[in-house]
Amino acid sequence: MDFSAANGSSRNDRLLLCCRCPTLDCMDFTYLDSAISKLPRRRIGFYPTPFHALPNLSAAYGVNLFMKREDLAGPSAISGSKMRLAEFVLGRAVDAGVTHLITQGAYLTNSGLQFAAACLSARITPILFLTRNVPRHGQLAESRGNYLLNQTMGVETHVINLTGDVWNDPEPAARVADAIEGRKTELEAQGHKVFIVGPGGTHPDAFVAHAVTFRELLEQSDAAGVQLDFVYHTIGTGTALPGMLAAKLAMRHPVRFRSISILPYDDGDRMNPGVIVERTKAVLATLGAPVPDDATIRAEIDVDQRFIGEDYAVPSPESTAAIRELARAEGIFVGPVYTGKGLAGLLDHARTGRIPAGSNVAFLHTGDTGNLFEIPQVVGHIAEAKSLT
Repeated sequence: MDFSAANGSSRNDRLLLCCRCPTLDCMDFTYLDSAISKLPRRRIGFYPTPFHALPNLSAAYGVNLFMKREDLAGPSAISGSKMRLAEFVLGRAVDAGVTHLITQGAYLTNSGLQFAAACLSARITPILFLTRNVPRHGQLAESRGNYLLNQTMGVETHVINLTGDVWNDPEPAARVADAIEGRKTELEAQGHKVFIVGPGGTHPDAFVAHAVTFRELLEQSDAAGVQLDFVYHTIGTGTALPGMLAAKLAMRHPVRFRSISILPYDDGDRMNPGVIVERTKAVLATLGAPVPDDATIRAEIDVDQRFIGEDYAVPSPESTAAIRELARAEGIFVGPVYTGKGLAGLLDHARTGRIPAGSNVAFLHTGDTGNLFEIPQVVGHIAEAKSLT
């Protein structure tokens, strides 16, 4: 499959079409870079992250598949898309003289791991409040996966065993919030300055980070001679899409986003399209770009909830099959909690024709590989020897 001639137009023509609009209501690379450079930021990751073709899967599915490697962001070999968020959050925190940063997530959280690593790099003390669904995953009996890596870094961690859903049940959510507030109060009484970051790295300073991801995607795909038709990614706490979508709208780029959800995403759910709309508007305002009406932004949001499976952090047959298929075709690993489910959605769309033949498609690998070393209830059948024969 010829990737170099995937679009038929010259590089200069594509730049003029997508990123060099002369009007004031269309942002180009220079304007975007200028707006980003004015924001507080602590440089930690290795950017731009790689962008490359997946030739074997492309041949198998009849579409041109590429991967944007946020899993290689650093500073360690196990990383992900949350490192970009951490750079902007910590930029603000360093300027404010913060000494401790508290964040929360499931005990296998990718966000918590990446924020902890970023904090250590910035000489800020990280503290993690981690929840574990005991009926689902049992008592925490050993250190594995991301939890082991947090311990190796010496991160202060507090594991809260729950029997309910911290996302939708107010009682366990209140328990976690009270525990965080109690630790914050203790630290402030000792003279420390504390920053709190929500689950998944949700923070007002964070969402602009993935406008930079989109800018990199455009430059890298253009250098490869490719005009992207679709960008696929896994969506959970909704931290990646607002920045990418804001940059797309500001640059008037025709690419379409396809989001594969790992959580319920209907109106009325804790995460829903309205949340993405508000965050996208906030990023556009931060960039100094025109803000369209809600309906225009909402029309860009395409969330497929069919690949959630039984529950969050529970493997599905589709995700375990997708993990194996990518590993065997390209020698690349995605994880069972987030990226495996996103990849399963992408491959299903390619298989069933929702992605037209010959389309140019990028998959945002947001991390999650550390969770391949988790318990069977998370990893699924890929951990069984019989499934590898």
